[in-house]
Amino acid sequence: MQNRMLERASAWSGLIYLLLFGTGWLLVARFMPPIPPSAGPAEVTSQFEQRHVWLMPAAVLMMCSTFALFPVSALLVLIARRIDRTVGMVTVMMGLTLATYLVMNFYTPFSFAMAAFRTERDPALVQYASDYGFLQFMGGIPMFLMVWVLSAYGILVLSPRDNPVVPRWFGYLNLWIAILYLPELLVFFFHSGPFAWNGVVGFWIPAILFIIYFAVSPVILVPLVRKLISESAAAEYAS
Repeated sequence: MQNRMLERASAWSGLIYLLLFGTGWLLVARFMPPIPPSAGPAEVTSQFEQRHVWLMPAAVLMMCSTFALFPVSALLVLIARRIDRTVGMVTVMMGLTLATYLVMNFYTPFSFAMAAFRTERDPALVQYASDYGFLQFMGGIPMFLMVWVLSAYGILVLSPRDNPVVPRWFGYLNLWIAILYLPELLVFFFHSGPFAWNGVVGFWIPAILFIIYFAVSPVILVPLVRKLISESAAAEYAS
């Protein structure tokens, strides 16, 4: 744990990411709730025309939120390595799934920027770009679900019970988030109702879980980083 200032900052970067992405999505783009999947090309294009001035900075802000994901992603990989006791399967898989999430986090708002960039084009193309963004973000869970699955496995199975690296309750939180996120895959089959990308199952439950996870992350990561730095300093002193 040599880069101590960076690691301390990384413990807060998940919350910073949530604030940046949430501001872009909720306050600037006003995608709470999202544009309904049942909306036709003309209606979708009209929404992007009316919000054009705000959608472009919103998309840029959400794309830039990816910067804040890098530090917390690196920290999660380091924690996985600590639990793994080496660079094992859990560590490598954690790194890979976080990398795919970084890609998805950038290209979701990029799709909205594409839709808003030329609203005078064929409405079907505007709707296509909009659909691509919403389906990618709501239905793209195979790109990031393993973060929670691997975290739960590492904390509840690999980490010792008597002196766990991460509190076990956080492992159960990760497990339940992974389970409750799975029904979001149904957004590909519904244009309306609770399973659509603006419905209770397709959007609201995952949105609440998303907020809880990143809001809670500093509660776990800040003391954990402090503990790891202390252990590292003690090992350096002993050597």
